[in-house]
Amino acid sequence: MDFVCDIEIGAEAGQIFPWLEEPERMMQWVQGLEHSEYLSPIEDLGVGIRFRQRMREMGRSVTYEGEVLEREPPQALVVALTHRRFHMRIGYHLSQKEAMTRLEYRLHLQPLDSTVARMERAMGWMLERSARQQLTRLKGCVQASAQTF
Repeated sequence: MDFVCDIEIGAEAGQIFPWLEEPERMMQWVQGLEHSEYLSPIEDLGVGIRFRQRMREMGRSVTYEGEVLEREPPQALVVALTHRRFHMRIGYHLSQKEAMTRLEYRLHLQPLDSTVARMERAMGWMLERSARQQLTRLKGCVQASAQTF
């Protein structure tokens, strides 16, 4: 399953990009994110760095293992998240036009078992709805932080 959604944010791509990868900032806009940590020093941030995220989903904590697949600040960040029942590839692509930045969010979900495969359509709808809500929160966080400087 694949889907794409986007949003325009009144900030430069360089102001948005840190919100996509810094755990403290992600906690402010990623719904259900309880904890996020890189498994290597943050100064080594780049392709191949691994991370772990704990999310609150449907009343329980779920841990995802992740890896940065592509990192081109401030234009692109692509990560893989692994769960025992599925893999997700999430991409953020930023393109700036004057004072606005278009942030495109791409998600690819690959079921690893028949239960997830049967629920794929419903999961897709929920993931897309959640992505749109989170991008709206991200926009609010970025624009609020830009006004304080």
